[in-house]
Amino acid sequence: MLKMTPKDKGRGSMLKKIFRLFGVATFLIASGHSVQATTYKDVTLGGVNLTAYCSKIYGYYFKAKLIQNHAGGWTCEKTAGNRRPISVKKACILQYGHRAYKAKALNWTDPTSWRCFARQAIPTMTGVNLTPWCQKTFGSAFKARLVQNHAGGWTCEQSSGNRRPISVIAACRLQHGSRAYKATALNWNDPYSWKCLVR
Repeated sequence: MLKMTPKDKGRGSMLKKIFRLFGVATFLIASGHSVQATTYKDVTLGGVNLTAYCSKIYGYYFKAKLIQNHAGGWTCEKTAGNRRPISVKKACILQYGHRAYKAKALNWTDPTSWRCFARQAIPTMTGVNLTPWCQKTFGSAFKARLVQNHAGGWTCEQSSGNRRPISVIAACRLQHGSRAYKATALNWNDPYSWKCLVR
């Protein structure tokens, strides 16, 4: 069982006053950090200039030419007898740089529906509310309580003589379901830096 020092008791008293001031029944661990996880979504960069690609790759006299009436019907053409293959993805990279990772025809029957896409990271880290887990696991009289000034300093407390261990990952799963796959403290010296990683 963790023991509180006089410093810890003073800090706990200060937290209680803050809770009373704002009427907070539970404490949400949050952080000012902006974190990007490895989940992405496609973002449209815009249309694509196929003629610019043809001229760059094959020479000034080559232009983009539609020879079949669908999205795959484009070619680079100098004359009817001098045609070269076209890469819409490479045309996107030429136009938008390497942030363009994909080209997609939004409607295969529409030759003009090609769009270039970039990948944009989606934040998938959220704060975690520890008190609901304490109450669900040990009873409604328990609250999340900081007893040491670091990320591992949280406990579930009914009173100073009745404390139980806390599981941040279990609290994340209670809050987000099976989508929560990890709990991490971004800064071990900051007890409020816990984040849930959510798929």
